[in-house]
Amino acid sequence: MLDRDDAWEYLANAREAWRSPTEEAEVAERLAAAGEYDSVPDADEDDETDEGDEEETIDEEPLSQLVERLDATVFGLIEALDADRADLPKLLDEALKGSLWARQIAHEEEEVAPLHKKVFEARAALIWKSTTPQARRGHFAMGVGLEAGLSIDTMADELAQLLDRADDAALSGDVDELADALGGLGERLLFMRPFIPDKKNALPANWKVILRAWISGDAVEKIGPQNMRAVEEAFTYRLVWALEAVRTRRMSLGWSPETVAGGAAAAVETGVPQFMMAMLIRAGLPSRRAAIAAIQDAEPIFVTPAEMRAWLESDEITAYTDAGDWPTPDTAALWARFRTEALSGGIQKWSVERYKRLLDIAAAPPAGLYRIVTDEGDGRTWLETPDYRRVAPFKKPAVDPKPSLFSGRLPGNTRLVEALRVGRGKLRWPPADARGEN
Repeated sequence: MLDRDDAWEYLANAREAWRSPTEEAEVAERLAAAGEYDSVPDADEDDETDEGDEEETIDEEPLSQLVERLDATVFGLIEALDADRADLPKLLDEALKGSLWARQIAHEEEEVAPLHKKVFEARAALIWKSTTPQARRGHFAMGVGLEAGLSIDTMADELAQLLDRADDAALSGDVDELADALGGLGERLLFMRPFIPDKKNALPANWKVILRAWISGDAVEKIGPQNMRAVEEAFTYRLVWALEAVRTRRMSLGWSPETVAGGAAAAVETGVPQFMMAMLIRAGLPSRRAAIAAIQDAEPIFVTPAEMRAWLESDEITAYTDAGDWPTPDTAALWARFRTEALSGGIQKWSVERYKRLLDIAAAPPAGLYRIVTDEGDGRTWLETPDYRRVAPFKKPAVDPKPSLFSGRLPGNTRLVEALRVGRGKLRWPPADARGEN
């Protein structure tokens, strides 16, 4: 088929050309036939399923997964997500020179490399044809392929509303609201690739009941050991991944939360109904029951690691811990060890922050990726090349609590730098012009 003159043009313009009708039919059939786990699978069934998984090879990987990987490769090669479609072959060619792919493909037959390049070019052209630069930024931030990205774009407002509801419910500990919002998110996200659970861990018909029991903090015995496969695969892995992908997409497009975001994902990940409980577990408390009991009994208010540490250090919690039977008699030893380790080691969680800041220079520097350097002794914050050559100072300096990784990107023909900081603490960086920066 690829020998035809119009074959590559078809691949570059038709989304259906990259799909497998057989695979889509199998997925639809599996979802329609999803049944409730009534009992613990016997050992023979588990062994047989595991053996089948071990025998699966890369050649048997579904086409949709291969295409998702191809999309990720395309985004990784083409950094200029606002580039013109006509420039894609040139950009890909430049990115591939000297790459790992180039070194590996050199060992293949002579005709293999041109075919690979044509596949890259066709897929890149289709992605650019089907999306806007803004949409591509969102897809790239989520780490998903074209099909998933477009599906999420279509229901973005609905997903955002549900996610805000879930985050708010996780802050207050409203189990009913949290379960309802997460159920709505699961209906939309857990039935699309790449968030759909694999065949071995297909969603049971009563998955919403299991999800509610999990985030309520119910014991494994009550949820049912046979249902923990759905909890681990569908909820703590796939659903958390999907929620964080949606949140990352929103932030990449300029959204800024009015309250604490990410509480719903934390609740699902740890199996508790409230963000503060999840924070304790994430900080090292190895008991859901202890986390739930501690928060419900003491009724604290904290949303940051520093505030949690101050609460752990308080006279109230010191007295409770010294009593030897708090938060419950059988979890008191776990709690005491956790508190000692948390306070002795310190809690230094890193965060990701994005900014847009103006350079104090008349002409816009070339497009590209740069370093952002603070504390150079002159009181200014500088944009520098990767090899530390100064390009221009920013209009306002940043106060950066180290350690951190600080980079900036210029899309071209602008002095407004898209800055990304990954580090500890909170950066203080006043905008120079509220109309153009955030």
